[in-house]
Amino acid sequence: CEYNLSHYRWSDVIKIVLQLHFYFYICYANHMKITTLNLQGFDDWEGRVKHITAHLKHEKPDLIFFQEVVFLPEINARNQVQLLNDHLRYPHQQTTISRLQVGLEYPTYREGLGCLSRYPIVASDVVVLKQAPGDEHQRIVQLLDVTINGEVVKLAHVHFSITDFVDFATAQLEETLAILKARGEERIIVGDFNLNHLEESVELWGDTYEASTKFPYISYPSMEKRNDYFLIPKQYSFKTFSVSDDERISDHNALTATIATHSLQRLYKRQSTNLMSRIATKQPIK
Repeated sequence: CEYNLSHYRWSDVIKIVLQLHFYFYICYANHMKITTLNLQGFDDWEGRVKHITAHLKHEKPDLIFFQEVVFLPEINARNQVQLLNDHLRYPHQQTTISRLQVGLEYPTYREGLGCLSRYPIVASDVVVLKQAPGDEHQRIVQLLDVTINGEVVKLAHVHFSITDFVDFATAQLEETLAILKARGEERIIVGDFNLNHLEESVELWGDTYEASTKFPYISYPSMEKRNDYFLIPKQYSFKTFSVSDDERISDHNALTATIATHSLQRLYKRQSTNLMSRIATKQPIK
């Protein structure tokens, strides 16, 4: 479709160009790139840290979610997220090390979750999940709200219990979804689910969420498993998805997804359509 601008004054043409540029920017910019990585504690940290840093600098995600973030003063007085951010220089950081357990190598082992963000973290919360009989671990959900181009995006960061012999993780996923529903929230859920076949629990989330299971990938290569996932509310959509291929990073592969947000995009698409309609019918430009 061709549009004739000859009947507009130069000042109106400039308005048109600026408005279309702004609409295009909003539609392009309103997406976020998110990486999730299980850090494997401090295992061989000196040998791995440069590879972790190199991968994250290459990907340039807007948000990074880390599992197995630990405080081990015998190794370092700071956790791995804090150490990584010495190199990555993200302006916003949140770590929750709330799990206290008996260590295999050290008498006390403190472990939890962490996040680095290019965008402001405007609210945060931590919810402790129920601990099932026989489960050695008490798991948490880290809830974060970030502002991206004026829009508040809500995220839930998880690391569920191992399901090698008993499936504790499905109940933890179900409880997480119930907590979010009770709060009236639909959050992007990301992390180490410890479920090899998330699709088998689709009845819990399929009506509301889209899963990264739509992409073929392995996230725990030593056992050819897929334990790490994204669940995104259907108001969002996946744009790109990639998996790290450097086994020196961790025993888990890093997952990176570009996710589009649609609320502002729909608004500005309508506005740009209205603008083009006014041009086509030679109406005044406001």
